[in-house]
Amino acid sequence: MLRGIDTVTAGMVADEGWQTILANDLAQLDTPGYKSETPVIGSFETLLVARTGQDAGQVGSQSGGAAIVATTTDWTEGALQETGNPLDVALQGPGFFAVQTPQGVRYTRAGDFSLDAAGNLVTPQGYLVLSTAGTPLKAGTNAQIAPDGTLSSSAGSTGKIGVFSPALTGLVDTGGGIYQATGAVPATTGATLTPGALEASNVQAPEVLAAMIQVLRHFQAGQQFVSEDKSTIDRFIQEAS
Repeated sequence: MLRGIDTVTAGMVADEGWQTILANDLAQLDTPGYKSETPVIGSFETLLVARTGQDAGQVGSQSGGAAIVATTTDWTEGALQETGNPLDVALQGPGFFAVQTPQGVRYTRAGDFSLDAAGNLVTPQGYLVLSTAGTPLKAGTNAQIAPDGTLSSSAGSTGKIGVFSPALTGLVDTGGGIYQATGAVPATTGATLTPGALEASNVQAPEVLAAMIQVLRHFQAGQQFVSEDKSTIDRFIQEAS
């Protein structure tokens, strides 16, 4: 009986984690270039092995319950949305923009750029957008981006926006569609740039909402099971005393 409660409780914890992932996807519905996440459900033992570095024999049988052991990213392209903004640029095909953050170079599909007070091309977070040479880009008045990625202004062209191809399996989402890469990251020539447009998030709101309802119902069923089992245990204790 107690083992059954442990198993169901582990499932409820997994449900909470899944709801968090779904809620984050929904919150990023309007974030350009954002890619949705899907939880990978495994056993509680698998999660312990992954987190502790021990093998299955060392961990032993801790629980028969489920757990979120990882997440996978849906790299499907989002729809193309025209904005008319001369510093917006959409990526179609493989690749990511490189941006300089306080933690180092990171990668994103979001092309909603602007100029900061110093004339640097930046993301909404203030990260510097990097050129094909890996250097910051700067522009003057009347700045715009050409289809080949060249940033130009009244002061002339200042370089091309870099598009790079980090290994998708090595990317770690650091939040809001900004990714950390592992290993060497080469430039790519397989992407198409569309100025005056953005790649929309690939989150499908109806599917996310339906999944949230399903997970909620599963959680509620677990709550009912635990409540009924607790009542049974309480009754046994009263009868035995």
